[in-house]
Amino acid sequence: MTAAPSPSELPFGTWPSPITTASLTASEARLDDVAVDGADTYWIEGRPWEGGRCVLVRHDGATGATVDVTPAPWNVRSRVHEYGGGPYAVRDGLVVFSDFADGRLRRLDPGSSEPVAITPEGAVRFGGLVLQGDHVYAVREDHRLGGEPRNELVRLDIRGENPDFGQVLATGTDFVSRPAVSDDGSRIAWISWDHPNMPWDSTVLRQARLTESGCTDEQIVTGGPGVSVSQPIYDADGRLWFFSDQTNWWNPWIWDDGEARQVLAVAADLATPQWVLGKRDIAMLADGRAVLRDPSGQGLMVVDHRGARTQLALGATGTNQVCATGARIALERGSADRLPDIVTIDLATGRTDVLAAASPTAPNPADVSRAEEVSWTNGAGLTAYGNFYPPANARVTGPADQAPPLLVLVHGGPTAQAERSFQTGIQFWTTRGFAVLDVDYGGSTGYGREYRERLREQWGVVDIDDCVTGAAAMAREGRVDGARLAIRGGSAGGYTVMRALTTSTVFAAGTSYYGISDLAALVADDHKFESQYTFGLIGPWPDETGVYADRSPIHHIEDLHGDLLLLQGTDDLAVPLAQAQGMADAMLAAGKDVELVVYPGEGHGFRAAATIEDAYTRELAHYQRVFGLLG
Repeated sequence: MTAAPSPSELPFGTWPSPITTASLTASEARLDDVAVDGADTYWIEGRPWEGGRCVLVRHDGATGATVDVTPAPWNVRSRVHEYGGGPYAVRDGLVVFSDFADGRLRRLDPGSSEPVAITPEGAVRFGGLVLQGDHVYAVREDHRLGGEPRNELVRLDIRGENPDFGQVLATGTDFVSRPAVSDDGSRIAWISWDHPNMPWDSTVLRQARLTESGCTDEQIVTGGPGVSVSQPIYDADGRLWFFSDQTNWWNPWIWDDGEARQVLAVAADLATPQWVLGKRDIAMLADGRAVLRDPSGQGLMVVDHRGARTQLALGATGTNQVCATGARIALERGSADRLPDIVTIDLATGRTDVLAAASPTAPNPADVSRAEEVSWTNGAGLTAYGNFYPPANARVTGPADQAPPLLVLVHGGPTAQAERSFQTGIQFWTTRGFAVLDVDYGGSTGYGREYRERLREQWGVVDIDDCVTGAAAMAREGRVDGARLAIRGGSAGGYTVMRALTTSTVFAAGTSYYGISDLAALVADDHKFESQYTFGLIGPWPDETGVYADRSPIHHIEDLHGDLLLLQGTDDLAVPLAQAQGMADAMLAAGKDVELVVYPGEGHGFRAAATIEDAYTRELAHYQRVFGLLG
């Protein structure tokens, strides 16, 4: 056997990588919205090589074949709340879906490739779709009257034209979530909330009886101020399950015989924040048991209504979009050393099958940097958390007397969580000799409500402190080069990038993807879902005008330290182009260097292959130039 060649030595940050910019998009699909229908399994594939088109895919349980259900140009995607979710539903082979181009709902009959519109043209959007009997239930976002849209729960005839855009079942609140319908079709449950709350702040679980004329006997089940309830679902015996964080953690509860009781008490968030209408962190088996993520995050557990549980090991680093039919479970599984895949588990036989993967090839294990959970003490003396990724490349090593540059990664939301599963976007950097610290700053989910509420009225303070002290801790421990620190993030993470560069001197460079530079302008321009989000993150508007100005990077250009790269789409409705343009203009007026790159047709989150490749190419050159790595 020939021995493997010894790794060559090159400066950190200059390593030749097996992950090219083209490989970021050439065959890497985004998997989402898993569903089961009898023996068949469905999911959405977001394909950068098709301009980011979202394709509905079906795996035939009888033949083992995987086929596209929706050919081009259909784009199965919802824009309710701008973030969408739940853009399709399937039952007995019949599919109803929302097309991104016009927002109309269309029916696709079994065996057909020609969708039929079941809603008229108009400024109306649908998401969170659920099929039951001859109807599809949905969250309807109505923009026809102008001004702030109206969000309501509706029922539509799957065989009709629905000229009224659906029969209204629930109205009168600012927002409603994806509904749950009981197996016998007699009851419906949903989540509602009002401004200025977000769905992870305070929500209400409601239930009503379904009749031909609509809903009757509506009741509030649980929730209210200071409690976040989410994802209601009925079991086979008619019990209503849901998540509640009234004990600090999102744990499963049941409404049964007129009272709510906690099914399982664990010090872990078993649900995720409801940014989109299609989240599935719980599924029901035919025998009435629930399928939930395991508190360790490495698999699933099956729980009965008394709290007895059985573990299902999956060797995972994350689970997403869990669903079930009979005794069969399907989900998206994250792994430490490869991209996510779609798997099914047959509880009757114990068999696990991989139906699809985000990429057809797996990386060389020696090239993979695995997440290491780390913590440090922030400026307030509290513990902050993150995932650290050291450089890894089978063919190259760095000089023994040097430490690698560090990229601090700031997730969006800011109510989100750093994933521990393999992400090509992170490995792109680690295979080039960069270390990465993916920060779960105060306000992140996954650590309970108390940790989440650290960011209340402290956005632009706590997140900055956690990122700055995290980078400093990695440098102090000798893991990274303290003189070569950079910070990158998108959306709310982009705001943290710019805020960090204007309030500290720790970072030599930063990259903001569609980030927020002017908080006051955001309040004026933001869409309904997030229009009052800053009230909890900063303070009520306009009462705290001074705080909004003080924490806006655009008003502190003179204090900006480090080189800034701004990447922005023209069609972003969540964070408009004016935010990046205003920051760039202010920096140029102050005599500071800045690079602004604007991508036509891109929205909040880049989807086209050419955009993603160009953005990473520019960002790499940005850091290499600032760190003096270009030779």
